[in-house]
Amino acid sequence: MPGLFKVKENWSIKLVDSEGILIEEENISNLITNIGLNVIRDLLGGLGSQGAMTAIAIGTGATAPVNGNTALQTEYTRAAATISTPADYQIRYTKTFSFGSGVSETITEAGILDNNTSGGKLLTRTTFTGKLVSSSVQLIVTATYTIARA
Repeated sequence: MPGLFKVKENWSIKLVDSEGILIEEENISNLITNIGLNVIRDLLGGLGSQGAMTAIAIGTGATAPVNGNTALQTEYTRAAATISTPADYQIRYTKTFSFGSGVSETITEAGILDNNTSGGKLLTRTTFTGKLVSSSVQLIVTATYTIARA
C-alpha cells in the first residue's frame, strides 16, 4: 500500500574460537518493543532528546521476548556497537564480545539500546539457543534492520 513502510530486524549470533574459526551460528528474527516503536517515532520526528541507538547488550535470560519488554531479562554486559549501512535501507549493529579467564557463561538473549552503560531504551530484544562462552570462545552479535515498503 502506498505510504506504508515496515522495519524488519534480523539477528546473527555466532560463536568463534580463539583462532576466529566459526563454531556455531544461529539466525533469528524477533520483535521490536513498544518502546522501540516510540524510539523510531521520536527519531523520525526529531522529538524530545532521543539519541541514537548505539549499544548491544547480552544476557542470560530465557523468557521469550514480548512487546512490553523494557530491558533484557538478565543482562550480563553491554558495549558500544559498530554501526554500518551494508546496503540501501539497512543499518547494522555488530559487537564481538570477549570473555576473561575463568569465565564460563551461557548467553541466551541480546538487545539494542540507546545507552552504552546501563538503563536506556530497549529498541529490540531477542532470545536464542544458549551459547556457552569462555576465555577461548567469542560471541559475535549482529542485528540488521531493513526499512522497506509495506
